[in-house]
Amino acid sequence: MSVVLVASNAQASDALPAQAGTQWQFAIAPYLWLPNVSGTLRFSLPGGGADASTGPYNYLQNLKFVFMLQGEARKDDWSILADTIYLNFGRHGSSVNTASGVFGPRETQRSFETTFRGTLIQLGGARTLVRQPWGNVDAIVGMRYLEVQATLDGSATRTNGTGGSLSPEVNVSQVQNIIDGIGGVRGRVIITSDGRWYMPFYLDAGAGSSKFTWQAMSGVGYAMKWGDLSLTYRYLAFYGSGDQLVQTLRFNGPSLNVTLRF
Repeated sequence: MSVVLVASNAQASDALPAQAGTQWQFAIAPYLWLPNVSGTLRFSLPGGGADASTGPYNYLQNLKFVFMLQGEARKDDWSILADTIYLNFGRHGSSVNTASGVFGPRETQRSFETTFRGTLIQLGGARTLVRQPWGNVDAIVGMRYLEVQATLDGSATRTNGTGGSLSPEVNVSQVQNIIDGIGGVRGRVIITSDGRWYMPFYLDAGAGSSKFTWQAMSGVGYAMKWGDLSLTYRYLAFYGSGDQLVQTLRFNGPSLNVTLRF
């Protein structure tokens, strides 16, 4: 399966330390997230449909290019957030389950390939609700936009009623646009007396064009004068319904983050 993914999942980044003041604080955070990407895509075919599994991908074998960058602007208790991800995987084989259509009823095939191109943008804002010596908690609201273009290529062999075999060829491309509103919390908990070691956390959930979407992140970070280093685990999922192209899409794995403050 070939994947090109551009994403903005802003609020899953480490929060800037919540400090009172009237001056703007800024941060950019290049990072490397190595998620296990998997899910199910539903393609419309003549006379029926096909559910194609996606992933998991082998990073050493399938990944061609990756770019990830987060950003934040904070003034007093208010923040503006953004995040960009670009992943490019080579073609990936998929198993396909068809309930009806050109492959016949209840037939499972395992020699197909899917390609997936998507743009995911998440923008949001946050306000600090709790600021204590142990850390801070922010409330967040925003939107997540996912544009998906996927193709299914392959052929199937099945036996017809007279004992012969049929091998229909399949090449179908579909597009879906998903816009979801989200809300949640994020922040950090200080875990050492000098304030350098901390635990970042993030959780959101929402819905809209998709039936449900949610994202979670936590880990450990170390604060320095110029910025932060952190190692986190991050999970992002979409769940569709009916005949939507994206039935499930999940990204989960570790992330190494470098945050530069200015």
